[in-house]
Amino acid sequence: MAQYYSFDVCVEPNDLDELLAECITEDGFVGYNETSDGEKIKIKFFYDNIDVANDIQSTMTEKYSAVSQVCEEENRDWNEEWRKTMQPVKITDNIWVSPKWLEPQMASGEHWIKIEPQMAFGTGHHETTRIAAKLISGHSSEKSLLDIGTGSGVLAFVAQLAGYKSIMGLEIDETCRDNLQENLADNKGRADIRFVIGSTEKIGDSARFDTVVMNMIRSESMPLLRAVCRMLSQDGILLWSGILVEERDIVVAEAHNCGFTLTDEIVENEWWGGKFTIKK
Repeated sequence: MAQYYSFDVCVEPNDLDELLAECITEDGFVGYNETSDGEKIKIKFFYDNIDVANDIQSTMTEKYSAVSQVCEEENRDWNEEWRKTMQPVKITDNIWVSPKWLEPQMASGEHWIKIEPQMAFGTGHHETTRIAAKLISGHSSEKSLLDIGTGSGVLAFVAQLAGYKSIMGLEIDETCRDNLQENLADNKGRADIRFVIGSTEKIGDSARFDTVVMNMIRSESMPLLRAVCRMLSQDGILLWSGILVEERDIVVAEAHNCGFTLTDEIVENEWWGGKFTIKK
């Protein structure tokens, strides 16, 4: 069983999303548990690399007053512990997400995306996922879509329900591979869905998509903007989530510099997402 290292951070609810964005990394991050601590929220972060845990804990100590020391966790299956806290979540007006062993109480006309939960991958519980899902659902299409940073594949399955026929999910994290294939088997539909592990270079220069989705924090998504521009077909659409409200003007300006026009936007708590079009 893997050895984990953890530390706790207590924050005000308004600081939670920024904290998660800062502590969830591609290198060494395993997951987190969330509990109430009076009027504050306590987050326990888990890493499988002690150096990564120490570096992030040190950075958080400079920003937040209540940060514990890094400690070595006892030999338990923390992913299984986290699974026990799962609840179904409604990410659009008619789409639920939950594990297949936790069926939601659905009304007529509602849909269920079955996601086997892993702490490091998306399960639909974060505002940014809901924003991206609403942007996708609000743009029904029979064309192609690329989901960059697909994680568990949630947004690819939302796109399938929205009518997209050809869908690719791109994920740089190799550890997502098995989880993606399991989720794909549980969410078979009419779309041709495939998942690719690697960077945008893995797609190839000739690939073109009618819609590209990016649900990633600004530091990860904005450097990909020009590559996205090249991958979009004529009159293509970019759906961009994972952006803090305070960063909205920065990303809109950068998108404009690349030839995009903002046509719609959604805000939920501290997070923002937008729909952009491009003319070629």
